[in-house]
Amino acid sequence: MAQKKSETVLTTDEKVIPTVEESIVVGSFVTTFWDQYEQSRERAEQLRENREDAYVNAVREVIKFNKQYRKSLATLYEQAKRTNKDMATELMHQINRGKEVEKDETIHVDDRAELKNQLKEVTGQLEKLALTPIRSIFHIVDQLEDNFEKNAEANIANNRGRRNAWLAVRKEYVKKARNTHLNLVERGKNGFKELIKTP
Repeated sequence: MAQKKSETVLTTDEKVIPTVEESIVVGSFVTTFWDQYEQSRERAEQLRENREDAYVNAVREVIKFNKQYRKSLATLYEQAKRTNKDMATELMHQINRGKEVEKDETIHVDDRAELKNQLKEVTGQLEKLALTPIRSIFHIVDQLEDNFEKNAEANIANNRGRRNAWLAVRKEYVKKARNTHLNLVERGKNGFKELIKTP
């Protein structure tokens, strides 16, 4: 009989151990489910932020490239202008030397210098007049690009702020849903045990 008591004790212990394991398995399933949900939500949030950062960086790089391109166009124009000016100056010197060789014509050097200065002034004014629309267009494009970059950054900052404001609420809902899910599983398990115990 002594052995029967020990066998009975073992069987009750054996019954208790599977129940604990069932509770752990079901509880760990629910916990794993909600942990995976949280991890996937955090991953999605991180991917969204990475995309936003990549977008802002791309906008910055495009704007930087455009500014460098416009600057190189201005530099190219200045170099072409200098080259043309040097060629015109050299041509004028050669014409002046050719006329100095001819002694029959007497043109005053002062008249030539005055004519040359007037020609330079007129060409300078024409150049400014021609470049004014181009410079204003470059200035407008620079302002538009700067405003676009600021708006993109402000929009992303606003979206992140709004998401962060709702983050605490979302976490609380997930916490409540997790607890409710665990309670439902526990109630169902306890109800099933009671149903099995009744003869």
